[in-house]
Amino acid sequence: MAVDRHKICIVGCGPGGPDYVTPAAGRAVARAQTVLGAKRLLELFPDSIARHVPLPAAVEAAIETVAEHLRTGPVAVLVSGDPGLFSLAKAIVARFGRSNCEVVPAVSSLQVAFARLGLDWADALILSAHGRIPQVSAEELSRSDKVAVLAGTREATSWVGRMAEVLTDTHALFVCENLTLAEETVRELRPEVLHSAELSSLSVMILARRSLILEEQQASDSRGA
Repeated sequence: MAVDRHKICIVGCGPGGPDYVTPAAGRAVARAQTVLGAKRLLELFPDSIARHVPLPAAVEAAIETVAEHLRTGPVAVLVSGDPGLFSLAKAIVARFGRSNCEVVPAVSSLQVAFARLGLDWADALILSAHGRIPQVSAEELSRSDKVAVLAGTREATSWVGRMAEVLTDTHALFVCENLTLAEETVRELRPEVLHSAELSSLSVMILARRSLILEEQQASDSRGA
């Protein structure tokens, strides 16, 4: 499919809160004739005069919807978090080509989760359990000081719970829900609690080595002394 350069703008919308929508994202949406995305993302741009079109959840259906509206003019496709991290952007670029796509980066929920815990994430193992469960064993996870999982489904929650139970002696489990929203919660949970917990679909779970958490706490205590 021939597409004029930059007729598709993939816009990262951040973790969910309106304060985390960048000015660059706002400008990209303002240039578009049609804005496509999940309902909660479209609602982040109430002042947009473009046509707003909800995107189907299924990837192939979403791509076809983008192609359909692209025929009528420039489109902006809204994705949650940062487009470069487990998002629809990969499939869009694969279909339409890099030269036909502009990507506007954003803050990811993973960045916010680690910030809330006061941990860096340069060495974190990052996994997504959206759509399918990661094919990673507890033994493999145990080699990482920090593991972040984009979850949000009952199946994903159960998988993280099983992994956390195996690693409970070495890793603490933190559940971060609705980050940057009014309902935000960040809490440490026992692994067995996850099996019965009703979690938000906007969840990030972090397994952090207990010795690392202890070091951070001791350093904080010494600074406050």
